[in-house]
Amino acid sequence: MPGYPTGVVGVSLTEAAEPLSSLLITVLTSNGALSQTECILTAPPPPPGPAWGTTYCNGFTPIDAPPA
Repeated sequence: MPGYPTGVVGVSLTEAAEPLSSLLITVLTSNGALSQTECILTAPPPPPGPAWGTTYCNGFTPIDAPPA
């Protein structure tokens, strides 16, 4: 996936809209940086394999951590 950071140590999946139409994928790197992508789930099923991510997901972009 474009923008996927190196050193990922954690992954979170979150329903992005109601009803379930997309999925937010957030990754945490070993240096504490967060990046996120959104994947569309309501399109016709894609073929299996790596094409799913590049066809139905945006590239990863850095995000700020929520305040503690």
